Amino acid sequence: MLEKTINGFSVVAYATQPEGRTPPRAFLETRRLASKAKEGDVARDGAESEDAPAEGRPFEIFVSRRFRSTIEAMSAARNALDRVKSVDEDGVPDPLPE
Repeated sequence: MLEKTINGFSVVAYATQPEGRTPPRAFLETRRLASKAKEGDVARDGAESEDAPAEGRPFEIFVSRRFRSTIEAMSAARNALDRVKSVDEDGVPDPLPE
């Protein structure tokens, strides 16, 4: 998996293994990064932040393409990640391939 940080989001590229008749698939996934606490803030009684980690938002890419191997799917995901220039406030990467 490859990761890139854009506009406060972690954008990850990955591929899945073939399963039965399902070929390898390529994905981009975005996850909002936790905001850092200011230095002047003091944690309440040393308690951890109650914010749950943000759920990842996966996007299957190159849906119309049939990959012959997981390596080929990962290469396509890596290339798509290299082309992502921004992520909107909803976590949608731009440009998002197919």
